[in-house]
Amino acid sequence: MKGYTILPKKHFYLILGPLAILIFILSIEILMRTKDVLLFEAFIASNTNIPDNLSSQELFNIYVTGNLSMYFQKIIIPIGLSIHTYFALIKLRINKLFVFMWTILAIGSLAYTITGLKFTNFLMYIYIVLYMVVVLTLLSLIDVISNSEQS
Repeated sequence: MKGYTILPKKHFYLILGPLAILIFILSIEILMRTKDVLLFEAFIASNTNIPDNLSSQELFNIYVTGNLSMYFQKIIIPIGLSIHTYFALIKLRINKLFVFMWTILAIGSLAYTITGLKFTNFLMYIYIVLYMVVVLTLLSLIDVISNSEQS
């Protein structure tokens, strides 16, 4: 089939490994953030538009819901890429559209991470490195596709 290439296992692991580490670190970070009392108190202190009639339990529910929604926004692209890459290895094939689409989405996630960069959080730098590994691996798939089309 012209235009459809089997995903090499090396590239599969180079994509899935950093994404697994990224999802794991994001999960640990959100767990730590939602259970930290000091961050919850800082959230209450920084938001001046909170109604006075809310109980601390309701405020905590708002805090946890906000953090979990941010968590799902951050992991949706790595999870989607992981699932699509797995199916590309076992059943589907890859083409330049696969590379283009996921490269753009990974760069978008990288930009989203950089715009929310907090210099005191060293995990942000790990996220940036992991996204760069994924983007470079996706871009290297173009050579694999071109070589398979020539054969």
